[in-house]
Amino acid sequence: MKRIILFRYHNKFERNRHLLEFMKYLNPGVEIYGLYGGPPEKFAEASNTLGNIFAHNYLIEGKDKEWKWKHSDMAYQLWYRDFGYRVDFDVMHSVEWDLLYFEPLDTLFGHAGKDTLVLSGLVPLKTIEDRWYWTRHEKQKPEWEKLQDYFRGNYERNIVPYGMIGPGTSLPRSFLEKIKDTEIPRLSNDELRIPLLAQAYGFSLADTNFFRKWFSKRELRYFNSNASEVTIETIKKQLKRKTGRRAFHPYGGELDALQLKELYELTTVSRSPRILNLNPFSIFR
Repeated sequence: MKRIILFRYHNKFERNRHLLEFMKYLNPGVEIYGLYGGPPEKFAEASNTLGNIFAHNYLIEGKDKEWKWKHSDMAYQLWYRDFGYRVDFDVMHSVEWDLLYFEPLDTLFGHAGKDTLVLSGLVPLKTIEDRWYWTRHEKQKPEWEKLQDYFRGNYERNIVPYGMIGPGTSLPRSFLEKIKDTEIPRLSNDELRIPLLAQAYGFSLADTNFFRKWFSKRELRYFNSNASEVTIETIKKQLKRKTGRRAFHPYGGELDALQLKELYELTTVSRSPRILNLNPFSIFR
């Protein structure tokens, strides 16, 4: 299966260069594409800093911050329609700038086939609907109801609503091809629309197992889509455990490629030792 990474970012170019170099180390041969959502006037700087890592860097044009935050599905659609259709791949892994992986993509996503959407925190919506902001809040609930009506009126399949969170999303090329020319309604947000779109076109869904329990204060320590930062201390403790977490979000602090690689070495307790070179220049270049 041919995988690619679509890296979503908007600033901190030098910091992100270290993260991207580590991702290339973890996933040899996997091409990384940029999806830049920051100020257009900074796009040239971003490309200059990251151009030797990216196979291509795409600028989202004419969209405000709220659009970029709420509508990742439409951003993926734009990228694929304008450029991605020319790329040879089976699966696209969306990786946000504040998402950290400490295992190769083949390991993290190996449980799913190439025509399956792999999403984080995937649950039947009925189990969270009365507590989740996007379906409970007085301003958001009417949009959610309109979105349901839209899918009921435009698709004949029996669609079961699901909830998810955005970090860790993995989309097959076949899905992107299906939605390339679809008119996605600008109602509610991507975390409700993506499972609906997948079912509307007959795709299977699978869970990443990165986000394991909704509305849990303990879970916020490891993975969440709020503003609750994961700490390096928590990451270290998990990487040392044989059954510990290997995916963390969000971590927005400064990074160093060698530091990330040294953290990755902590996971050798749960697998066969790997020959690792401590010279950062020979590792990443």
